[in-house]
Amino acid sequence: MNSHVVVIGGGHNGLVAANYLARAGSQVTLIEARQQLGGVVGRIEYMPGYSASITNSPGSLEGRIIQELELDRFGLRFHFPEITLLHPMDDGLFVGWRDRARVAAQLDAFSEGEAERHRALIERLDRVGASTRLSVWDAPGTLEDVVAAMDASSRVEFLEIGVEGSLSQLLDESLKSDAAKSLMMMLALNGQLVSPRSPGSAFGLLMRPISRASSAQDVLGIGDSPLRGSVGLPLGSMGSIVDALALAARANGVNIRAGSAVTNIELDADEHVSAVVLDTGERLTGFDAAVVTLEPSRLRALLPSATLDESCWPKPPLGSAFKIGLALDGLPGLADAPPGVPIETLLEAQFRIGPSSSYITKAVDDGLAGKASDAPIIWGLIPSLGSPGLAPDGKHLLSLNVWHAPHSLGHDHWREHGDEFVDRCLRELEPRLPGLTDRVTDAHWFSPHDLEREYNLTGSNITHGDMLPTQMLGERPGAELSAELLNHGIVLGGAGTWPGGYVTGIPGRNAAVLAHSIRKRTKVGTR
Repeated sequence: MNSHVVVIGGGHNGLVAANYLARAGSQVTLIEARQQLGGVVGRIEYMPGYSASITNSPGSLEGRIIQELELDRFGLRFHFPEITLLHPMDDGLFVGWRDRARVAAQLDAFSEGEAERHRALIERLDRVGASTRLSVWDAPGTLEDVVAAMDASSRVEFLEIGVEGSLSQLLDESLKSDAAKSLMMMLALNGQLVSPRSPGSAFGLLMRPISRASSAQDVLGIGDSPLRGSVGLPLGSMGSIVDALALAARANGVNIRAGSAVTNIELDADEHVSAVVLDTGERLTGFDAAVVTLEPSRLRALLPSATLDESCWPKPPLGSAFKIGLALDGLPGLADAPPGVPIETLLEAQFRIGPSSSYITKAVDDGLAGKASDAPIIWGLIPSLGSPGLAPDGKHLLSLNVWHAPHSLGHDHWREHGDEFVDRCLRELEPRLPGLTDRVTDAHWFSPHDLEREYNLTGSNITHGDMLPTQMLGERPGAELSAELLNHGIVLGGAGTWPGGYVTGIPGRNAAVLAHSIRKRTKVGTR
């Protein structure tokens, strides 16, 4: 008899898990507290007529998942713009052309020979990532297990780069120009409350190499793309990924229950998951397994109090995400734009505001000190350029993800000072996007507490916990917690599990594979 699995959480990972389970023959019920599926990846309307997602993570969904779930059949399409990135520097503008020769020329303009040094760093990261023998598709051991399994020379280099050394140290040893260093810093940190001077802060640079080494097939044809940059913009914004996943889920027979939150997970006499209770009072029964894509510490409140030992649970993560949507009556300019390139072509790319290593470090230091950054790190996108239907004709939506606006300052602080913080962000953007302020006709923002309340982002941490080596591998979310939950027929499958956050879909697929193996009243491990 086929198993009946409940998936709790209808974000992209929950939808991925539900699709895989249904395709494998399980009966699947997916429950989402919000009326809208997809979490921060799902489409929202910022202002009337202006819609997109919270996240700006183009090109991160794994090609293997796109292929296996046949998401092209359900309307998912990507556009591959000529430029993937704009990164204003203190002196000039870096343009991330797909043409690698043009990128190399810019790197060498920063410092003679910098392109070769940058390539050597990427190759070194690829080599170290592969030497870990990790796969994003398989549950890893602990950090100690991974290190012990490596050969001696690889072990030394892995520890030096990913564990004991810092991001600043790695970049200072590898590159000469501050501009090139700031490019790599923005990739490694991506909104985390982690100082580039901290041990393990370069670990994020190893995730793309580990991913590259994990897949035998390069489904999207991006095997030569260094690290994990933008490999394509979903037509219709990131919300199109959720739309395709939801259509596929319904076609695969998934029972989707949106607009109801799970308040309790019930266990039977054998301490195995059997039922869930919704906030409507409804009780759904007959489950053989549960996939939970919530941030791991949130699961604790859903289980009977004595289910797991206190020491198993991770601490709730801290974060500092702030979201701004701006309605524009036209496009701004672009400082230091290369001549002869249409402004529309340039501004279709994602842009990042972190013009120097000192700027980035100061913003992180502010966040760690519990202070809203005076000069925040910003990742921006104008999704309406590639997908005109996201804004009224002749107008545009500017989507800004801002970091180091600490959740710890409290709800009242952000209610009182949120508009001031938005103005601060605009002051940072105006010199780089001249004329922007005059183009803004409306704005809608989400404070860290708004993001937590609306999207269950604990502490406004977008990755369900910082991605340091001590919080990755088998410690994400923890070997003991995973084993104990599995004994109860429960599998975690969100960003708080290996291989971490971002819109890859990998945690959802991995959880589905594990949940499919669960059978009612089958104990795993020991208690």
